[in-house]
Amino acid sequence: MGNVLSPTTTTTTRTYGGASAKGGLSEADSQALTAFLRRFSAAPTTSSPFESMLWAYLHSNAEAENNSAQLLSELIDCSDKHSQANAVFRLGRLESTDLRTFVQGVCVSAIAEFWNQEPPKTVACDGVVEWLVLSKEPPNNRSIDAWRAWWGNNAMLHELLELALRSALRLEHSRVVVAGISEQNLRCPKLTRNNDFGKILDGESLLTADMGWAISRELPAHSRQSWHCAYSSRRDGRSWSTFQGAIENRGSILLLVSEKKRRKRVFGAYLDGEAVRLPSWHGTSQNFLFSADKDVGLSVYRTTGFNDHYQYLNYARETLPNGLGVGGQLGHFGFWIDCGFVSGSSSSTATYDSPQLSSQRDFAIGSIEAWVVRESADANGSSGEQAKKISAVAANPDAVALLEMANRPMYSVHEERS
Repeated sequence: MGNVLSPTTTTTTRTYGGASAKGGLSEADSQALTAFLRRFSAAPTTSSPFESMLWAYLHSNAEAENNSAQLLSELIDCSDKHSQANAVFRLGRLESTDLRTFVQGVCVSAIAEFWNQEPPKTVACDGVVEWLVLSKEPPNNRSIDAWRAWWGNNAMLHELLELALRSALRLEHSRVVVAGISEQNLRCPKLTRNNDFGKILDGESLLTADMGWAISRELPAHSRQSWHCAYSSRRDGRSWSTFQGAIENRGSILLLVSEKKRRKRVFGAYLDGEAVRLPSWHGTSQNFLFSADKDVGLSVYRTTGFNDHYQYLNYARETLPNGLGVGGQLGHFGFWIDCGFVSGSSSSTATYDSPQLSSQRDFAIGSIEAWVVRESADANGSSGEQAKKISAVAANPDAVALLEMANRPMYSVHEERS
């Protein structure tokens, strides 16, 4: 089982500017600091909580701009983790401020920055805040030593602080403040339909702003470029044919489902390979299952190599399951949406080392969404390799599937036996 907090990043070291930099800052950082201090000559009153927090920090024991530069340098200097942890502790005034208040302030600015929203635009980030504060065993006292230990093991908060600083200082160019953060984790996917983010902000989408950020961290780079909501049961009505048409041969898909009785819990699957109507398993090992809960954050379950039962899509067959499945076995899927589009099921699987995702094995669907996170090279049809596979079994797909269920696969003259 993987988790959203698990570091899946590559280490990046911070570089500094030349002799013109002051207080240990690069030239770009110095210019950003000067602009920030000029923008807020007095304590901000209409800014985001994080901007107010940063202003107070930069003016603490700072009699001149160079002193502020030194304070900012300590905050972003990843070469000295001990000093950096101390600086973040002072930034949040954690000797007297509640940890949740500090984390909330960082998250609001960070998630807004990730989605390219102007601060202080409010975005929902309760899920990430709850997970950070409750699930990562926060320090049970206000000592600096307890804070250093917590900060050192909290990769997610490092990324959020980077985004919040980028937002407050209005840095336009890509850079890395904290060592170990991949720049890809800080890039927001472009939403290619104008109203998609409005739906996210208004709570009309199953995908919340903080969940979108958390899931994007887990996706391969090719699925972080542009997203659009191809199907929403709230928007498009409850229709299998509409849903099937929105996902089949369309590229990489992110599926989200809520239960009718537990609408706040969301789970689903990422399908890296195209969803193709086949009487057999297909897909790639980059698929994963996930569940998202306010109290436990995002849990991700990746393929184990136990088998290649990555995904299954079939309909209009008399002898086979009709619907969309991910992982497990036919009839015992890790994630299953029946083509009747009323119910689904979830079982534990060895394919993804995943538990039952739903509260009960069989569940009534509340809402369902499908996001295209990577467009197909041929959105009007299957890729060349998939087309070959389809043509090889098209003559008698039901017979092929029954033989494969019996562990006796059938091959055509066009297919190469492995």
